Amino acid sequence: MNKISRQLGACVLFALVASPPVFAQGDKVIDDANSAWNAAFNKGDARALGALYDEKAVVSPGNGQTVQGRGDIEKLYKGFFDAGFRDHTIDVVSAKRVGNLIYQTANWTAVAEKDGKKTPYKGVVLKVLSKGSDGKWRTTAQTWNAAPSQP
Repeated sequence: MNKISRQLGACVLFALVASPPVFAQGDKVIDDANSAWNAAFNKGDARALGALYDEKAVVSPGNGQTVQGRGDIEKLYKGFFDAGFRDHTIDVVSAKRVGNLIYQTANWTAVAEKDGKKTPYKGVVLKVLSKGSDGKWRTTAQTWNAAPSQP
């Protein structure tokens, strides 16, 4: 019996070590991260949104440029809020969790309102989150594309 237990234990250990990344759709961590992101964005709270990013995070807002660091990321989003962007949604297409990293591809939507006119936007976002030494998950890299939605 002892030999069987050792062999079974070895098989379980091998399966854990050799297993592929965990799919994270429906994972509480990714769901909570996306919910917090949408809530901060939809309140127009650049500071709360910035807090969801690592201090040295890099964001590329689809314009061929990059923004690095929490302070500049807050400024980027403040610009979006000043331009009337709200009503953000995230619909995860694929997400995988590997140790202390999560990477996700998702469809997003948002609405910009200016002078009483609402313009819907949509696109695809690629995001990497990492778990910090404090146990909190923060975005470390993000890029997206965008296009006005057709009515």
